[in-house]
Amino acid sequence: MLRSHGNISLADIIVRLCPGSLIGQKPHMQHAARFLKNRCRHTAFRIFRTRCEARLGICTRAAKMASDYQPDRTSGRTHVKPLLSVAPMMDWTDIHYRQLARLISKHTWLWTEMVVDKTIIHSPLLDKWLWYPPEQHPIVLQMGGNEPELLRQAAKIAATYGYDEFNLNCGCPSDRVAGAGCFGASLMLQPELVARCMVAIAQGAGPDTPVSVKCRLGVDDADSYQQLMHFVNVVSTHGGVKNFIIHARKCILRGVSPAQNRSVPPLRHEWVWSLKRDFPHLSFQLNGGVISNYTAAGAVGLNTHGLGPGAIDGVMVGRAAYNDPWGTLGDADVAVFGAESNPAMSRRQVIQDYCKYADAMIGRWQVKEDGYRDPSIRVLIRPVLNLFHGDRGGKRWKAAVDEDLRTSKHTTVSSIIKGTLHHIPDAVLDAPPKSAKEVAMWQNNGTLPGPYSLQDRLAQPGDRARGENERRGRQKHNKQVQQQMMVQEQKQIKQQRVGQQHAEQQQQPLPKAQSQTVVAELP
Repeated sequence: MLRSHGNISLADIIVRLCPGSLIGQKPHMQHAARFLKNRCRHTAFRIFRTRCEARLGICTRAAKMASDYQPDRTSGRTHVKPLLSVAPMMDWTDIHYRQLARLISKHTWLWTEMVVDKTIIHSPLLDKWLWYPPEQHPIVLQMGGNEPELLRQAAKIAATYGYDEFNLNCGCPSDRVAGAGCFGASLMLQPELVARCMVAIAQGAGPDTPVSVKCRLGVDDADSYQQLMHFVNVVSTHGGVKNFIIHARKCILRGVSPAQNRSVPPLRHEWVWSLKRDFPHLSFQLNGGVISNYTAAGAVGLNTHGLGPGAIDGVMVGRAAYNDPWGTLGDADVAVFGAESNPAMSRRQVIQDYCKYADAMIGRWQVKEDGYRDPSIRVLIRPVLNLFHGDRGGKRWKAAVDEDLRTSKHTTVSSIIKGTLHHIPDAVLDAPPKSAKEVAMWQNNGTLPGPYSLQDRLAQPGDRARGENERRGRQKHNKQVQQQMMVQEQKQIKQQRVGQQHAEQQQQPLPKAQSQTVVAELP
């Protein structure tokens, strides 16, 4: 039906779908979007409505709040080079954190949490997983799965939301993903399957949307540079993938926890430049161990081994961007992207803009029968709690916010912020972002780190990504698991003993004196 309209604008189509009484009213777009939400329940109309909202920047649940929160409607599909990205992190890089990050940095690429293909296909709350305000461009959707047909269907649905890039997760070490789910990092052991999955994703996403793979250096014993080259070669040749984001550590699926996978396997940044040497026609981004804009800018501009500056196309920052968003992203546009100025002049400005967004988002996904609103105020306020990391009053403010959430019945995020922000000094609230060098010095105990450089030679086919501390890490993890199992066994034995004693007491007859007393009391 929609294709038959030819060159008619999206706005005209919306108006034609509305009752005649709504046409001509102002603002008719808000009425149209509200009509689509209330009247059109079919999946096709739901997807179409989502596209309308993304285009119009309207929160149909609360039209009165939409007038207060007006997203940047000029943003859209962009082709800015991803010199700096925020890594996808489960339960962290949700839509609300991404909105905060975009208020701080205009050019940094944002990534969604990993969304499993079956979630996209079967979820009744599709917007909760895929919708985003249009000003969050440039944005990448990371998908999880290992069945090409399901990934194709999911990508086709997600394509209606206008993501700038689709990515397949081949690097997550979690047992829930790489173990039971059989995707994530375990996919690196099956490059042919990854290639088929990427072909399917590209078909679903459409010819104009790039696709990429995020992976590790290797998995378990399959950790040689030659095996990594084989993976990249198969996926790029048969899967049509040109962009690879390399987490410069191997992944240990058995014997090490996900947290230890970020520290036990050693970092080998030089392997990323080695891949660029061996695959000059492909694009590579570095992930792992980069915690500041100063280091990110140095890595992007590194000229080494004859590869020239800009050999890698970008750097990805992970937990540092969440734990200290102002320090990590505040100067990103100037320090990394070379912009004339940063979009956020102070944290007071960032909080004011974020509160407008957050108040309009309360209960957007659903309002349950018991009155619970999804997203809730607590969920919406969580991203800003790290905004004053390491600054005066930051801890007192976080404690005050938590106390206010537990004891008061606020209806908006703005009211909580307004009632607690006095704990932050004005000098901190109104201070501009620190430069990349200042942040790097603060992270390095007052000393400016030296220029970024590779710690080792470029990799050769026989090199392996394992480290000397890998065995110790596995032994430590196994010891912790054994201790946890012993504690659980002791608890079970104790519970069984208590149960047996209770059963024996019930089976024992009453003493003679007690039985006579009971009989005497009977009428």
